[in-house]
Amino acid sequence: MKNIIFYIFIILTFCNCENKKENYNLSTGKIKDINEVVEAVIIQDSLNVFSKNEDSIMFCSELIKLNIYIPPKKTNDDFVLLPKQDGIYITNLVPTKIKGVTFFSSKDSLYLLKQNSNPKKLKIEKAIIDKLNATTIEKIEKRRENKQRSRFYEMTIPVFSLDRQSAYVQLDYECGGLCGNGDVIYLKKIKGKWQIIVQWQSWIS
Repeated sequence: MKNIIFYIFIILTFCNCENKKENYNLSTGKIKDINEVVEAVIIQDSLNVFSKNEDSIMFCSELIKLNIYIPPKKTNDDFVLLPKQDGIYITNLVPTKIKGVTFFSSKDSLYLLKQNSNPKKLKIEKAIIDKLNATTIEKIEKRRENKQRSRFYEMTIPVFSLDRQSAYVQLDYECGGLCGNGDVIYLKKIKGKWQIIVQWQSWIS
């Protein structure tokens, strides 16, 4: 009996260590890709966010977490699945094939859900921040509290396919009051470089 308990303890300890290692890899191993995706979006979407431009728009240096949800079961024929304000349903990502290009397949489902372990916010690297008219979530909140109008972009932490060759990100633009819009962006890694493949406006105010 003692041997059985001992083996169960060892197995649980091993699994716990593996999970911690996996979470560590998810939060740090993707840093290079995340920063490359940020740069790709800024440059390829021609965002006017560089500090050298006098009329540049602020860019939030902290990426926000994109929550990935499992949708509730359909209860009746009138059931309507409302979009999530702070994330996206896994069913909106998997499977994803747009204009003949596959971004996410069923094999990516678990890996996408594991990315819910991403931090609530993630600061982009200093080398990028130094080039931008950068702001932070804290500064944005203070301006909102003081009812100060401001123009800024805010981006989610990109989520990746299992092979890390596809990425999905949301980009919001706020220009004060009810002014603003948001885009969803799908990227592919082609010859080692991230490229925007598909982009469309998801909301406007």
